[in-house]
Amino acid sequence: MMGVRGGIDRLQIAGVPLDQIDTEGVVAELVRCFEEGERCRILVVNANKAWLAARDRRLYQILERAELVISEWAMVWAAERLGLEGVHHVGGITLMVRLLEEAEARGWSVYLLGARPEVVETLAVRIQTERPRLELSGWHHGYLDEEGEARVRAELREAKPDLLFVAMGSPLQEYWIDDSWAGVEVGAALGVGGSFDVLAGLKRDAPEWARGRGLEWLYRLAQDPRRLWKRYLVTNGWFVWQVAREWVRGRRRVR
Repeated sequence: MMGVRGGIDRLQIAGVPLDQIDTEGVVAELVRCFEEGERCRILVVNANKAWLAARDRRLYQILERAELVISEWAMVWAAERLGLEGVHHVGGITLMVRLLEEAEARGWSVYLLGARPEVVETLAVRIQTERPRLELSGWHHGYLDEEGEARVRAELREAKPDLLFVAMGSPLQEYWIDDSWAGVEVGAALGVGGSFDVLAGLKRDAPEWARGRGLEWLYRLAQDPRRLWKRYLVTNGWFVWQVAREWVRGRRRVR
């Protein structure tokens, strides 16, 4: 246990912080933040993020500073093995879809940053078509040179969006949010990885048999084994070992 932040318990599993909160809890916390004039960085942790943070001190510190750290299925699995309650799968893409729905209902403005130019443009058009009442204040691809970086920051300072979705992959999206946080007027920023490709309809999401069972990684591996086999073999094996070590230490403390 790492203590309580804003009434939300924060744990640490496999060396990374995560908050005991579910999707609707995140929505409620954002409503509270906006009503009270607070800002919120929302970052996602999974087995790969834990592996990266163990080797990247900066990434770990960014996770520690974030107002909310939400879980994907690997962290839920780990919490169950360790007998810890209150850890729920939220996930970047699930939360993004839910927040787009809430943004349309509440009049929150949204900015999209990340992915390839054709992906973010397709997603922007799709959102405007499917959610005509949602205020989309702007979008930009994630391949930023010095000029593009300056343009995005200027647009964010002018638009002051309530929600900023950043899809650059890890740890680049976490770096970008951390580097830019003090210089842009954004209500909340959420790192969403490869969600833009899926929501734009350019890449298939995990099917029903994988979703909700912690098997999304197996589906992705089957889709792109040449690129992903090493990542999943190394990171998943490392993650299981870390959880096993924590389980053993917990058993020793009980004894």
